[in-house]
Amino acid sequence: MLLPEPMSKILVVGTKDRLPASIELLYGLENVHVVDFSPDEEGFSLGSPLPAASDASHKLLKLRSMEKDLEVDEAEFKEKVPISKIAPTIDTSIEQIETEMQGTVASKAAKQARLTEAQSKKALLEPFRAIDLDLALYKGYQNIDVMAGHVHTNPEAQLNEALGGEMELFSNPDGNFIVAFVPVAKADEAQRILVQNGFTEVPVPEGTGKPEQLASALETEISGLEKELEAVEKNIEQLREKYANTILASDEHLSIVVEKAELPLRMGASEHAFVLEAWVPTAEVDKVKKAFSDKFQDNIYIEVLEDKARVDVHESEEEMKMEAGLSTAEAVAVPMSEETPVKTSHKRTVDRFTFFTKLLSTPRYNEIDPTITVAIFFPMFFGLMVGDVGYGIPFTILGFLGLKRCTSKEWRGIATMLFYGGIWSIIFGLFLYGDMFGIEFHAAHATELSWSALLGIEIPRVLFNFGDFALQLGYYTKLGSVKILLYISLWIGVVHLLIGLCLGFYNQTIRHGLKHAMVEKLSWIMIMVGFALVALIFMINVLIRGYDPNLTDPTFVVGIVLIVIGLVMAVKGEGGKAIIELPEVMSNVLSYTRLIAIGMSKAGMALAFNFIAIELIASSGDVIMLVLGLLVFVIGHLMIFILAILSAGLHAIRLQYVELFNKFYEGGGLEFNPLRVIRKHTTEE
Repeated sequence: MLLPEPMSKILVVGTKDRLPASIELLYGLENVHVVDFSPDEEGFSLGSPLPAASDASHKLLKLRSMEKDLEVDEAEFKEKVPISKIAPTIDTSIEQIETEMQGTVASKAAKQARLTEAQSKKALLEPFRAIDLDLALYKGYQNIDVMAGHVHTNPEAQLNEALGGEMELFSNPDGNFIVAFVPVAKADEAQRILVQNGFTEVPVPEGTGKPEQLASALETEISGLEKELEAVEKNIEQLREKYANTILASDEHLSIVVEKAELPLRMGASEHAFVLEAWVPTAEVDKVKKAFSDKFQDNIYIEVLEDKARVDVHESEEEMKMEAGLSTAEAVAVPMSEETPVKTSHKRTVDRFTFFTKLLSTPRYNEIDPTITVAIFFPMFFGLMVGDVGYGIPFTILGFLGLKRCTSKEWRGIATMLFYGGIWSIIFGLFLYGDMFGIEFHAAHATELSWSALLGIEIPRVLFNFGDFALQLGYYTKLGSVKILLYISLWIGVVHLLIGLCLGFYNQTIRHGLKHAMVEKLSWIMIMVGFALVALIFMINVLIRGYDPNLTDPTFVVGIVLIVIGLVMAVKGEGGKAIIELPEVMSNVLSYTRLIAIGMSKAGMALAFNFIAIELIASSGDVIMLVLGLLVFVIGHLMIFILAILSAGLHAIRLQYVELFNKFYEGGGLEFNPLRVIRKHTTEE
């Protein structure tokens, strides 16, 4: 669950007459990740598609065209059709659908084209409708220039004065569209005046006749075409309802046929044989061998080329330096070794958080899959920042509904975060902060607002006693216990980062060995522990609790020793940049104060809305004021609820990606993608 499954690379060699059956078997196994063949292999070239590919591709093109013409939405048609019903009749089905569609689709295209043309002509005529001139009068002059267009102000008076009356101007009743007939010799002057009046020229429509009559005729034609198109659309809708399932099922079936038939393009081939390299989970290798043996006896040769180890093999000293961060990617061109596909598996609950890991990157083959840490800490941090029963319950309900109804990975990922984050919000709201909608169950002072006072009932403070430990409804308040909560958040940061460093230590151990892991990760673990002893214990005692500084305090001495030893080891492993990175330890830990800061900001907003709604407005006892107070209360907390999703969600995932992952996670792996058939519209009987 922590590391990707061990993988083995296999070689499959057989004769071409057994290639189609081999492909079917590979797809049926669903655990074979094919490696694209390199044409550099001596004696082999890239394979050719099976004969079925050409015919199936041709039919597939027809089906895709039908889907487009009928506007088939895959999501609307989910009926599954048996392959035995689809496959034998695909040719006749395509022919029948083509025949029925032919006239309808062609008619739609012709009418649509004519409608577009008529609408364009009408749009051109529209400004000229108020000008009672035949279109023939606008053209055919040698000494007269015609200018038509929109204006901001009527330029007639200016044109008359500037052109000495040698012009004729027509305008619509609003005066914002004009047609001016001016001498060609004075066209430039007329143009200058028109521009001063905001002139925007429009083209004069082609043809003859009065624009009003022509536009009216076009309106009649457009109305008729729209009705005819409606009728055609109904026919298309009927065809869509009738054939959509057949088309989608045939498309899916032929797509699978083409995919299988084109698999040889990823293989090597000689005149009579084929060769295939593939990755298989090591635990599945025997199953693959047995499947081929049962089907082909000894006529297909299978060999395990390697059981992939987790160790990183560096081909040069420079590559090693880059791995340790001593060189930059720009300075050192590291040859990319062949990636081993990564297959991860989790229980259902953890698996729901895989989306957030892959949102960043796929894990590498030789590193721990961080999904388990995301599943634990992401919702926990979200709940700690929200920490309110009143928001936690709707978060959980929304998440539950999302998981039930959403199908896309993105929305299911968000729903997962809301569901589990909501549960943690309820837990922290009940047992850590003891509040709901920013109002505590019990007030520390009699004058403060509390649910006990609002409801007029005595809510027990202590729920259970476990020996000397009393399980209470709230131990700290977000705005009243700032120091202790910030102190707790720093320790959460230390623990969280130490977990990341320990995972990094494990990653380095399996990649490069214990010695490498000690100088690269154990060094920083020692620095982090030393920092915790010096900064979080010694300095807190001195600066906050007021103890006298004692440099012989064992806690201080041990902390300094750990920091010094860790730094020496880090410099040995990573060079001088380790010294530069040392201050980052403090900034990394301080980042976790946002766990409390976010909660405090929402608590402050809730306090303000509660004060306005309950103590300022609703306290008068008037019914109208009660309703108004309730309205302010609901709107205010709805705003906080939405802000909680954004701020708590973003900061909780940021702490995973930036602070935790940076300590152990590299990513950039290749996801295991086995040959398999995924059916949505067909079923195998």
